[in-house]
Amino acid sequence: MKRRAIKEFVTFVPGINPTRVQKQFGPEVINYYDQQSFEADYKHVEVFVENEVESLSPNNLSLNEGDVVISNSLQLATMVGKNNVGKVLSLNFTKIEFDSELLDKGYFLFMFNVYKEVRRQKERQLQGTGSVLRIPLRALGEITIPVVPLEEQKKIGAIYIETMKLQSKLNKYSDLIEQFTNSIIEETLKGE
Repeated sequence: MKRRAIKEFVTFVPGINPTRVQKQFGPEVINYYDQQSFEADYKHVEVFVENEVESLSPNNLSLNEGDVVISNSLQLATMVGKNNVGKVLSLNFTKIEFDSELLDKGYFLFMFNVYKEVRRQKERQLQGTGSVLRIPLRALGEITIPVVPLEEQKKIGAIYIETMKLQSKLNKYSDLIEQFTNSIIEETLKGE
């Protein structure tokens, strides 16, 4: 199976430094994509958004639904959901722009998050001190993935995304069952 470097298919766009943006644009409100936003997208959580905040888009970093984002601290990627459209990436995230129609987004997510060989490559490239280790952009581009025909990539990507959605729902149901069971036990103990 042919292997190619990720940089042949994508461009990495690093997030911006919020402190510098505030100095440059003043005290205007910018709605940043944060770890909570990433977790919601990664776990496919639908969140009710009451007031949407208009955001500036310095360096054209505002997100659209379906954009792929990497959490630099977790070394995981996800697809942006509709609840995070318009948010701006901070330094903790990197946006992936697909330059070519030769790599499916879902397939990229599977390769980057799950595929064992890619995970090993990411581990070898980690840099930093303390608890927060990151992969430099240059090293991200050097990661190689097996390239299969686009139709096969789309199937693999769709299966991966649906599996993640199902896993998220199962986790939610598990939590609800646990809460329900605990409340019944507590009510039973109060009654005695």
